[in-house]
Amino acid sequence: MNEKLHIIIAGESGKTLRLPFAKKRLLVYSVSAVALLVFLTLASIYSISLFNKNRSISQELTKLQQLVDKSDAIIADFQHKAAEERNRLSRELMILKHDSDNQVAALKEENEHLMSTAVSELNERSELIESIMKNIGVKVKPQDSNRQNSGGPFIEHHPDIQDELLYKTDAYLKAIQSIPLGKPVNGSISSGFGARKDPVNNKHSFHEGIDFRAGRGDKIYATGSGVVVKAFVNGSYGNFVEIDHKNGYRTSFAHMQKFVVKKGDKVKRGQLIGLVGNTGRSTGPHLHYEMLYKGKAINPLKYMQVAKLAKVSGQATEKK
Repeated sequence: MNEKLHIIIAGESGKTLRLPFAKKRLLVYSVSAVALLVFLTLASIYSISLFNKNRSISQELTKLQQLVDKSDAIIADFQHKAAEERNRLSRELMILKHDSDNQVAALKEENEHLMSTAVSELNERSELIESIMKNIGVKVKPQDSNRQNSGGPFIEHHPDIQDELLYKTDAYLKAIQSIPLGKPVNGSISSGFGARKDPVNNKHSFHEGIDFRAGRGDKIYATGSGVVVKAFVNGSYGNFVEIDHKNGYRTSFAHMQKFVVKKGDKVKRGQLIGLVGNTGRSTGPHLHYEMLYKGKAINPLKYMQVAKLAKVSGQATEKK
């Protein structure tokens, strides 16, 4: 068996070239060539794949770099705007602080003006109340704390004018709230306090109150704060109410159509206590109004005039 393979190459001139190859060697060469070709093919495929992958990564990196550059630009723009906003806010804060300082100064000035005005008005009202109290002969003593069961270090008091006025006015107001002032009903006086002829028997008598001419059912009001001590049918007085003002004063209301309070009720000045009527010993619808001070009948007219004076003076103060 021939172990060689001959390759004959013929030329145009008729010459031939014979190339002998051993079959085993040729097979080895062929296998090696195929293997090399396969390797080169695989290497080429891998290289191409790697190239494509690298190109894709490069493109992604390029995009990422673009995003980074864009982000840097956005951040820079944001920082610039933030700096501008900080500057704007700083300027506004300076303006607001300036305005606030001006407002504080204006408010302080206004407060001082209001305080001055309030002190002036308080002084006027205090003088008015003091004048009213003097006209009706009421003295208001300064409040004195109970010295029993008390103590502490001595601190000298230096009151300013506001404290003095507030203290004095408060004392007057507390006292005047319970003093019967003003008219208990809207109506003219039909019979005054003192000596008169009795309207029933026409004999000389002493009238311990004031009669007000009024219509049946007209409203009757308390003239000062106090406690109802009587509310019943009182003989010739008819329907009758008496109020104790807890300061030596008592007021009574007679000939009422009806009363709307009962014994023990606390009432305030201006509170409705009943309606005008013609009950008891009476010649027509009217209100008999009495004032007692420490058990003695006094003329209510002066107290009504004082209330009228206070009202007129208060209106004059408001007009100013």
